[in-house]
Amino acid sequence: MRRLKKQIPNIEQFRDYCRGLVELMKPSYSSLTDRRLEIWLFNSVHLGSGKVKPGYFDDRLYRFCQQIYPGSDVGLLTYHGPRCGGSSGVIRPHKDHGYSLPRAININLGVIEFAIDGKLHLLNDGDIVEFNCKKTHSVPRVLSEERFSLVLWKLNEAKGYRSQMIELIDW
Repeated sequence: MRRLKKQIPNIEQFRDYCRGLVELMKPSYSSLTDRRLEIWLFNSVHLGSGKVKPGYFDDRLYRFCQQIYPGSDVGLLTYHGPRCGGSSGVIRPHKDHGYSLPRAININLGVIEFAIDGKLHLLNDGDIVEFNCKKTHSVPRVLSEERFSLVLWKLNEAKGYRSQMIELIDW
């Protein structure tokens, strides 16, 4: 895991933006979490079938993500906190699905313990980290009442995963 020096310019404004997306989020169907809410960005990947379809798209959010991870074409914004029925925010140990390349970027809002490859790290509010998502990783504990996580990846085209993002026409 590597902490990136990039910083979120206005963390409270970004947190408020994320809070505005909570109403669009759906409960996670992943067996790795308990009741967190999530929304797939740009492209949505069904982890069972591997099918890729267009995800939620907002130009402002897309431009922000491209500044953090140029070329990223899939993201997952997750939430745990009072607005989702008491999710602990814990994510059990796992390796990410083959839809993505190994490099992942996590933008963390809140305070958590993040474990990767047997090492425990404290992520603070606003931390941006790069990690190999094909190594075992987890969130064993959330230390803040509310947490958002925005993870960005590139689709693994060599394995047949292609972007379904609708191309924007600049009129």
